[in-house]
Amino acid sequence: MSANRPDHLLPAPLESAPLPEVTNHTPWPSQYFQHVDPRGEIFHVMVCRTSYSLRGMDMESGTAPRPHLLPFEEQVPLCEADTYCAEINTSSVLEESDYAPYKPRCDVLVINAQAYAPEGQLTRRWPVGLSLGSTLKKALQVCGPRYFQRGSNTLNRWRPSEPEATTAVPLVYELAFGGPSLLQAQERLEDLAADGTETAQRRHQAAEILAAIPKPYLPNPIGCGQDPQTWLAVTQRLQALNLTEDADGKTPAPQIEELNRPYTGQADYPVVGLGPVGRWWQPRLKLAGTHDQAWKASQWPRSPHDHDYRYWNCAPEDQQIDFPQGGELISLLNLTPGGGMVRFELPHQDLQLLVRLEVGALMFAPMNIDTVIIDVGNATLSVTRRSLVSARADVRVLELGTWPKGTAMELPQEPLNG
Repeated sequence: MSANRPDHLLPAPLESAPLPEVTNHTPWPSQYFQHVDPRGEIFHVMVCRTSYSLRGMDMESGTAPRPHLLPFEEQVPLCEADTYCAEINTSSVLEESDYAPYKPRCDVLVINAQAYAPEGQLTRRWPVGLSLGSTLKKALQVCGPRYFQRGSNTLNRWRPSEPEATTAVPLVYELAFGGPSLLQAQERLEDLAADGTETAQRRHQAAEILAAIPKPYLPNPIGCGQDPQTWLAVTQRLQALNLTEDADGKTPAPQIEELNRPYTGQADYPVVGLGPVGRWWQPRLKLAGTHDQAWKASQWPRSPHDHDYRYWNCAPEDQQIDFPQGGELISLLNLTPGGGMVRFELPHQDLQLLVRLEVGALMFAPMNIDTVIIDVGNATLSVTRRSLVSARADVRVLELGTWPKGTAMELPQEPLNG
């Protein structure tokens, strides 16, 4: 900065560590970045993603098939920002950014998925399953479309109808228990209430409807089943203001259920799904820590002292497992066209991070598998590995690759505790 003009730049709120030389000897997408923990400790982070094709595997060999490694030009790139099935924050998360600093456990996720009825036959309700090795075994069930209807019993006015027979059900949180899904409606109403070009009557009506919208159900704010009467009343008023095209008057009921426990109108019911849960949903949000005035005054931009790194795990809790090693059997039940069971092996991969220290020592940092994504719609399997190295180690070079045993010592990795 020239001394004959004012310095208009703010100083960086956080210091960074000296940048090491970073080399990726593999063709797989990777990224280096730095992370500062709540105590101000700096870590080097390396993340790498390897993708495999699930198409054309020999399922008749009698042994678990191994997915085919995709060529370099077809590798799925690292996810740089959270992506959604439709609108941001008001639809199911498709994938979260791969640039998480640290995941204490491995997320096993199924995305772009539908539940397919056995043998492709029209069915009202059927099971769905996911397993990985001996550590993850999950079963749920789905049913065909159904809607709330008024009952004759005044103590229970709203009950879901019998499911319609169908051959496929999208596995999205919009069809799981939660809601009422009025986030998009709330945005439209807020815009209308503040629009100076609108009539005073329409602005007043929008404000009235806004006041009637209940708080979202934070375990799943985009689902259905919570407060169906309010959902229908608000939807009808939105139709009167021409703010929605949903004019069928039907209030959807959940189609994704716990196994052997159908949803029958319960006021409290589990949120069931196989994909990522939202960052601002509970109970995940609680793990982010306390972002209050004291945090702003003394801790920002670092995470709060009570930040729990489990926040960065985006899978449902029953799909978070210890870091797999490769070779575990993955099973999918009724998640592929025509239904039935599909099994394949989580590939082995001798990927390591060679750490060259300033003092001349060579060490290996573990590259843990912390995300397994089964993209059913695109028939791909993506495996994300991550490594953290403390900047206190005075790292000179980081090299990602495969190395013969005995090349370097193993660098122990202590889990981050927040």
